[in-house]
Amino acid sequence: MMPSALDLVRRYASGETTAAETVRDVLDRLADLRETVGGVAATDPERSLAEAAEADRRLRAGEGGPLEGVPVTVKDWIDVAGLPVTGATGSHVGSPGRRPGADATAVARLRAAGAIVVAISSAMADNPLHGRTRNPFDPARAPGGSSSGTAALVGAGAVPLGLGSDSGGSIRLPAAWCGVAGLKPTFGRVPLTGHFPRCGALEDGRTVIGPLASSVRDLAVALRVIAGPDGLDAGVAPVPLGDPDAVGTAGLRVGTMAGGEPGDHTAEGGHGATASAVAALAEAGACVVDEPVPDVREEALELTRRYWGRSGLPGAENVRVMWDWDRFRRRMLAATAHLDVIVTPVAPEPPPWRESIESDYLWTLPWSLTGAPVVVTPSGTAADRPGAVQVIARPWEDHVALAAALVIERARG
Repeated sequence: MMPSALDLVRRYASGETTAAETVRDVLDRLADLRETVGGVAATDPERSLAEAAEADRRLRAGEGGPLEGVPVTVKDWIDVAGLPVTGATGSHVGSPGRRPGADATAVARLRAAGAIVVAISSAMADNPLHGRTRNPFDPARAPGGSSSGTAALVGAGAVPLGLGSDSGGSIRLPAAWCGVAGLKPTFGRVPLTGHFPRCGALEDGRTVIGPLASSVRDLAVALRVIAGPDGLDAGVAPVPLGDPDAVGTAGLRVGTMAGGEPGDHTAEGGHGATASAVAALAEAGACVVDEPVPDVREEALELTRRYWGRSGLPGAENVRVMWDWDRFRRRMLAATAHLDVIVTPVAPEPPPWRESIESDYLWTLPWSLTGAPVVVTPSGTAADRPGAVQVIARPWEDHVALAAALVIERARG
């Protein structure tokens, strides 16, 4: 099984292994997984091995970055210079043969930190261009959409870290179903420059680029690398990123949402996931607030449906959708002002075999509409696979969500 990104960096520093050895093993693993898990849209072994050799040179010279030599995958909606990034989805092939000339900002920052892109990962469970991606725990089940390949390859132990994107749950659902950690940063925290298809803050107020990883600590390191303005995405605000290690768990106010309190056996992961996460935080000194946040899942779904269909609406109805969205955000800020984090399930049911559908995102949609940061981490167990929870913090308090998720991860072991 692949070590975490930070463990790999430590192993390189101790001389236990090299980036070249690691990348060679990863490429072999990816080739094997094409037939079982899938999720691999494209690789360039010669290029990856050359970059690994250069990483080893920098490590020997003491010039390594925070992710030097760490193999990563990138979702086929995020540009990597020279590699095929097609934007293919479950319903169309995108732009076959497209090879961008520049990295997306998030990719460029990962590579500047020493990471090595070993594969483009496919989107959705059943992709007409790249084939099927299966759940690494059970190939009869789906990985969740749309950052399916990244989640499945991290979950299968091929790589410790990857990039995905999330509009309504496309990092969080695959992370939960594939048993890995995932982060939807605060909207406006990470530049969308180089996302394909193109999107921006005025046209799309929900989509973010974020990491999936084998550990919450790796998420925190990756966020620190990719966050911040790039001078190209005008929607990114220059808000400093806090330190998860500076967050005191004692006294942290923890809430839940109605319909997903500990003991709700209909929730993803059943009783074990949410109850275990809240108990871990309480054991670490957090204050659990008994009164849950109102259940706004159906309201969020209906508002999202109206937003999806806005191109067919007359002008006045378009204005109304945006007004109702603003009102929803204000109400949620008020309803959660007394809490530091909220712990909820991620999905209403275990992964089936099918493409993801609207109801799979009922727990994730509210926080896309508010722009809040959300960390998904395994918690508890459900049958033969991990359960999972969402840890939601206030907008711009990504470090608080990460700190709480670290507590849950440590408690789970």
